[in-house]
Amino acid sequence: MMPMTGYFNSRFEPRQWVEGNLAHWNGYYTLRGKGEVRFANEAVQTGVGELLLLAPAHRRSYRIPDPQVGWEFYWLHFRMTPRLGQRLDWFDPARRWQAHGVADVSLRVELASQLEAAHRFNLTEPDLPQREPIVEALLEAFLLRVASAAASPGGASPVDPRIERVLERFHCDLATVVNVDQLAEIAGLSRSQFCLLFRRGTGRSPQAYMEDRRLEMAAHYLRATGQPVAEVAEMVGFASPFYFTQRFHRRHGLSPTAYRRQHGHA
Repeated sequence: MMPMTGYFNSRFEPRQWVEGNLAHWNGYYTLRGKGEVRFANEAVQTGVGELLLLAPAHRRSYRIPDPQVGWEFYWLHFRMTPRLGQRLDWFDPARRWQAHGVADVSLRVELASQLEAAHRFNLTEPDLPQREPIVEALLEAFLLRVASAAASPGGASPVDPRIERVLERFHCDLATVVNVDQLAEIAGLSRSQFCLLFRRGTGRSPQAYMEDRRLEMAAHYLRATGQPVAEVAEMVGFASPFYFTQRFHRRHGLSPTAYRRQHGHA
């Protein structure tokens, strides 16, 4: 069945595996953590907000370099369509790999939602006569949006490199509970300097930004997985499931359980 999509989320496990589908183009869009792809004489790591595109026919294996952090991603196996070939210069089979990053963190969540929709459609409509062109169109839209974002990284507000470092660390491991003073220390800034540069780069205070991203990803987990609500709360950095439920209801207008019942996994 082509094209194919999937979702993978592993943490605390030293996982390794070998690619079995070498006939088509493969993509890995990282939501959290880090992954590593190993070829015969080269190893490539990929991280949050990157699409790692792998060409057909090149033998490779995968591993999670830091099991404590883990690796969460959507994968896609697809054929290069005429539309993609005309609009993107990515599809040279001799290029074993290429990484395309998305700097805008809000767009990263939107792109994850696009892949979630494609994957859900693949799972729920496997026998639909027009399944293949529909999924192809969904994946084409995703790839073209990644290409557009990667080609114009300046489209997002300019972010100080020290704040970028903090954002990468935060997005890599949402489960770690950190406060503003700890983030400022990571950035090598005073609390006041950090808050000023953070708001200038993201348009939000650090506290508001972190809660927004955590609740966005919580909604994603509730739609895409069957994890219990308490585990979802822990995965996105809420120590108290009760407090998580309060904040989630305030943001989304539904309790986590009601949101899942309406939008996602049974």
